[in-house]
Amino acid sequence: MSLVFNKIENADIFTRDFSPFVRNNKIEFPRSEKIAVVYGPNGTGKTSLIKVLSDAQGTAVDFSFDDVEYHAGNGVFYVINDQNNRNIISGETRDFFLGDNIRHEFELQDQVTNERNSIIASILALIKNTFGISAGNSPLIELIPRADLAAFIKDCANSKSKGNHYTTDEIVTLLTSLRHQDVPEYSTEKLAFIQGDLATKQSIIKQLELLENMDIAPNAHVNEIEENTKAIEILSHFHKNKCIVCDSEDIDWETLLTSKTANRQATLDSLDEKVKKTIEKAIPLVSISDPFGIKDCLLNAITAGDTEMIVSLLRELADYKELYGKLLENGLVDIRDGNDLIAHYTEYKQLIAERPDITDEDYLYIQEIIANSMSKPLSIERDENRRLRIYLSHKEFLGKNRDELPLSTGEQNFLSLTFEFLKAKNSTSPIVVIDDPVSSFDSIYKNKVIYAIVKMLHHKKRIVLTHNTDLIRLLDGQYKHCFKLYLLNNTDGELNGFIPLKNNEQEMLVSLEKLLSAFRESVPKHVVNKELFLISMIPFMRGYANIICNRSLFESLTQVMHGYKTERVDIARAYSELFGEHPEDLPISYEVSVTDILGKTVDGVHLLDTERFPLLDRTLRHSFTYLFLRLMVEKNLVEKFNIDTTHDEQLGQIIAAAYPNENNIEQIRNRIRLTSKKTLINEFNHFEGNLSIFQPAIDITDQALGRERTDLITFISTL
Repeated sequence: MSLVFNKIENADIFTRDFSPFVRNNKIEFPRSEKIAVVYGPNGTGKTSLIKVLSDAQGTAVDFSFDDVEYHAGNGVFYVINDQNNRNIISGETRDFFLGDNIRHEFELQDQVTNERNSIIASILALIKNTFGISAGNSPLIELIPRADLAAFIKDCANSKSKGNHYTTDEIVTLLTSLRHQDVPEYSTEKLAFIQGDLATKQSIIKQLELLENMDIAPNAHVNEIEENTKAIEILSHFHKNKCIVCDSEDIDWETLLTSKTANRQATLDSLDEKVKKTIEKAIPLVSISDPFGIKDCLLNAITAGDTEMIVSLLRELADYKELYGKLLENGLVDIRDGNDLIAHYTEYKQLIAERPDITDEDYLYIQEIIANSMSKPLSIERDENRRLRIYLSHKEFLGKNRDELPLSTGEQNFLSLTFEFLKAKNSTSPIVVIDDPVSSFDSIYKNKVIYAIVKMLHHKKRIVLTHNTDLIRLLDGQYKHCFKLYLLNNTDGELNGFIPLKNNEQEMLVSLEKLLSAFRESVPKHVVNKELFLISMIPFMRGYANIICNRSLFESLTQVMHGYKTERVDIARAYSELFGEHPEDLPISYEVSVTDILGKTVDGVHLLDTERFPLLDRTLRHSFTYLFLRLMVEKNLVEKFNIDTTHDEQLGQIIAAAYPNENNIEQIRNRIRLTSKKTLINEFNHFEGNLSIFQPAIDITDQALGRERTDLITFISTL
């Protein structure tokens, strides 16, 4: 269960060691809880690493996971950013819950949505391309005999609605009611004529229908209307006095045009107005565009005064109009039968009628961890459309800006983070990456967050990025040995990558009991420089003496914690007094003064066996450097500026006394220069409030510490 990186790139943020990445490039997950904690001080690249794993623009990553090669983080890593990047709880209800019924419900929901869209698209194509209905006001809709179907087709053909005025339930009900219609053999030409004619505003069929019950007087001259019409067209076009057919000469085309026009109009005027309009529409028809023979039928009927001929024609036209409706319904039936909408929607309706089957784990998490922590009701309910929704204090909050929620900042952070956990839990990504999850919380929320990481995400492998040692201890408190700890380093010229802690040092870091036990038993056996080891332990021993209320030992060790002191202190005896029976591997007595300490160096020296205690060796060398620099600065400032240490005994007071002028730029600069040094800040030399002896080693690199030492020595040399 290991993750092996071959390349991590983000502009020039990571050193060359990360590409190619061949050393300290592996993250292993313990079999118990599958958690890896990556500790990285500010500036080591935790945020940049998050961007790399998220496939942010300008980044690149190559890695293998479970022996499969990957060239992108997508699909493998589910990244949860720190609270500053979680302003909105994004996602849909489906993203947060498991449960077979719920999962299936959301699957069906997606299927129903997709199938509805597919059916609507198919219907739009059918009615437009096959049946000529391209708009909601198409006259062809009138050919659909069922009023409910006609109304639906009208809404589908509407360019604005496209069927959206109908719910899925209404569509399913309508489609279910359709039946396949038997149709006789028919002429496609006649059907096409029906569609084309009725789609126009000047429909000859509708004009013919007006003649169905009329008595038509016979008129022997009606055929002359067509003859005169054609003659008028020829004469008007050619303007010739010579016949274009027989070449007869001396034809007065203008007189003929006048005569033909008058004859045509006289014949038309002799007809009933409805007959007249119908004739005018029929005359332009030619055989190839008149598969029903409408023109001939009409002329013959008028010539003979026989309306039965028109009635017979109308019957055939009516049959084809009925055929149009049947064929359209059959087309819809074929679309319906080729789609699973009805089956899936029926199953979906049945499922949503039941209580949502949320997994016990998810339900417990919602109620016990989230809702109870904020003392606000959190519920999962169905909305008016029977879709699952999550409500906080009876209001939906997914997709809302956190500031819009009726919550404190702490509650906002907790809610957004824990819902990200739910989302991650139910994602398909095998690894969840969590950036600084507890930095913004009080102790109560911290414990709840850690519980969630351990218990709620136990199906996932987890990488927790942090610069907070509290998180490490809390994790261990929740579940012993649940994580593997790595130190992230990213500094040119140093040991870089994910540096694994040895198990014994990890236990010492998370447990004060284990740390003290190690100082009693195993550590002394692996000391390689006894004097420097004991000197480096002074700040820790002083803090521990204060914690256990050994006032005399505390006061004694204080004498070698201030540069202006001159007393000699037996630090070997102090070690024995604090940690019990005197270790045989350490001297019985070793007295030192501030002057003795300032005459020592740890340059090129190891204090412990680095195979056994690599991190403790590093942290003690750092601790020595902190102590050395503090003593050096205090001693030189007190002596140079004759500072009264009975009044100004603390480092901050001494610096202020050395540079008291608030209006002198140089003094202000010197004061700021000294008080800003990480090595001089009290928390690195006083352990009363935090007995994490490893903090000095893991929160500053060797190079950064070296730069501060050089800067302070240079500064002091100029006094």
